[in-house]
Amino acid sequence: MTIELNIQNLEPGYAGPLQAARDPALARKFHFWRGMSGQRYACTRFPVGGVPAYEDAVALFVRHTPQGPAVIGAAPGHRASAAPHGTDEIHIHLVNGGVENLMEAYRDLSALMEFTPALHFINRRAA
Repeated sequence: MTIELNIQNLEPGYAGPLQAARDPALARKFHFWRGMSGQRYACTRFPVGGVPAYEDAVALFVRHTPQGPAVIGAAPGHRASAAPHGTDEIHIHLVNGGVENLMEAYRDLSALMEFTPALHFINRRAA
């Protein structure tokens, strides 16, 4: 099996699926995110409500937008089950090395959250 890693995008944010020429199912299951530090994180995609309980993991709550996937929330450890409204899928990054490494990965990845500005309505009078 030939596996290629997508390393073209070095900016923080979504870094693409795993490029697996012989097994496209792997590309659907595994995706990468680059944290604000530049660190690249491998994640497994899960549907909302279908995430196993992981203690040493960071959950990214992802919404699909016309510009691509966007992180709308993040959670460390077992709290990954409560997805924010608008989550399309959950990406889980497993962390080795204990609580310090978990919190470091969480801080790096949670900085990717995009906040939607509040909508302001303007009332116009007919001229």
